[in-house]
Amino acid sequence: MDVPTIKEELFQLIEESDERLLNMLYALAKEYIREDFTLEGKPMTEEELGARVFAAKKSLQSGRFTSQEALEKEVKKW
Repeated sequence: MDVPTIKEELFQLIEESDERLLNMLYALAKEYIREDFTLEGKPMTEEELGARVFAAKKSLQSGRFTSQEALEKEVKKW
């Protein structure tokens, strides 16, 4: 599947999703964007990134994430 098609399908899924899916997608995207480099600024290996994604998924499954409502309140404090 090409990138434009994937984006279009993701946009549609997001439009139809519930809060739980939105929180999972948000956490995954934030982790991916924030953690694709090491603290030293070197790109991570595929294994390192996979381990971080796995850890993020476990956090979500354990209920350790910020709700949309809590995030909106936090943003207002910035």
